[in-house]
Amino acid sequence: MPETPSMPGIPIPGMVFGNDPRPSAPPLPPLPPRRPRYDVAAELPRAAPRRVLAAVAVAGVAAALLLPGDLSGIGIALTGITVLGAVFVGSPERPGRGQLLTAAGIVALLAVPGWRSAEWLTVWYVLLAVAATTVLVVGGRTLRDMGFAVVAPLMVSLHTSVWLTRAAGEAYAGSKVQNPRAVLGVGAVTVALVGVFGALFAGADAVFAGLLSALTPDVDDPTVTANVAVGVVVGLFTALGCYLRYARPRLIDRDPDRAPTRDTWAWAVPTGTVLVVFVAFLGTQAGAMIGGQDYVRETANLTSAEYARSGFWQLFAVTALTILVVTVAWQRADRTTTRDRMTVRGILGGLCLATLLVVASALHRMYLYIDAYGATRLRISVMAVELCLGAIVVALMVAGAGLGTRHLARAVGALVIGAALAFAVYNPDAQIARINVDRYEASVARDEAPRIDTSYLSGLSPDATGQLLRLPTGLRPCVLLLIAETARDKRGWTGFTVGRAQAKSDLRDVELPTAGASGACPQP
Repeated sequence: MPETPSMPGIPIPGMVFGNDPRPSAPPLPPLPPRRPRYDVAAELPRAAPRRVLAAVAVAGVAAALLLPGDLSGIGIALTGITVLGAVFVGSPERPGRGQLLTAAGIVALLAVPGWRSAEWLTVWYVLLAVAATTVLVVGGRTLRDMGFAVVAPLMVSLHTSVWLTRAAGEAYAGSKVQNPRAVLGVGAVTVALVGVFGALFAGADAVFAGLLSALTPDVDDPTVTANVAVGVVVGLFTALGCYLRYARPRLIDRDPDRAPTRDTWAWAVPTGTVLVVFVAFLGTQAGAMIGGQDYVRETANLTSAEYARSGFWQLFAVTALTILVVTVAWQRADRTTTRDRMTVRGILGGLCLATLLVVASALHRMYLYIDAYGATRLRISVMAVELCLGAIVVALMVAGAGLGTRHLARAVGALVIGAALAFAVYNPDAQIARINVDRYEASVARDEAPRIDTSYLSGLSPDATGQLLRLPTGLRPCVLLLIAETARDKRGWTGFTVGRAQAKSDLRDVELPTAGASGACPQP
């Protein structure tokens, strides 16, 4: 068979020919090692101490027993006190004075659900208390550290589970129990005997049966199952707090040698341009804020509601974004010379002052909206948040005037907690009822159609009872039937709230029909 001639110059994929004159590609340089985002204390023990296990167990059991079945009650504050105490007991060191003050603020936040009966407030106050607790256990001193503290529990959750598992394993290995099966058997026999004799005694005496029923949880009750699940979550949160107290995580600066830029224009040009935009916007708003609703209708051809809706949320976002811009520009600006300091004060101070005027414009828009259509929880809440952001801007201005931010993070934290507590003192549901009742009375005095939304008011919490009792007798059933039912509902001692107790007292001498005459109730 004749040989097949070779075909030079045509490489065959997958084959390497000998004496290949082509140079090989240089090897790729190794990737630099990934630098960790944070570090932990060198004194962090390998496994959790036994007092941490005890603190976690106590906090979990206390949460399962103390938390109320609904989103209000003094049991929430009692659970918070137990968790904070467990974290401090499981910590390697005693809390300082500043930490105790922060803990007192957290307890005050958790006490709001036992004071006000508005359950929609509970979620926000609990979330704020959780965020404040993470800042407390991490111990952040700057705004950057406080932001890291909020996400730190998510970053160390896996390490915490390993930490607890090692502690549980060491505790079991060092236990003196020689026969764990015998312990389980004795426990089972004890539970069975108690159940049998308890059932016999309950059948023999009604008083003992009632006591046994009160002390024995109903495993088929979904509330019990939910409390057990919440107890487990609270126990894990307590474990995270103890781990963070031992680990003391700190962010690592990725570029420690970086200094504020020496080129003033690098930050002054963008922030100064933003300031010019602010001034132009405020110039257009001056007429609306002075002229009121008539000016808005004549110039913009908008109703009060359309005027408020057209810009409030944008102004709300402007306020929050400006705080971020001022904070970043402050860190990047050079303040070594008198001229630099004057530039920082002029541009950033002017931006903060313009932001306060934007806050006033946003609040004015929402005031017009509420005056036209009444108050709601959303409208009152966003006004309160806008006021809080304005207070933070003032804090930035005070820090900039003294060119020092040493206590700025603590001041911002205190402002947020103080604003939240002030909002609870304001009693939003009662104020919503007051504003709407005032609108109704004003419309009646002008012989206009009744301006009241009885359907919305009937969904308020018992906190609004005192203001709603100002309504005429014919309207009370429209708004008070559901509220009275909520106020008189028995929820146990952990579900006690001052607001429900006060409403129950106010409704004691008020006669309400079993079925409201909803057909006669005016609608908006």
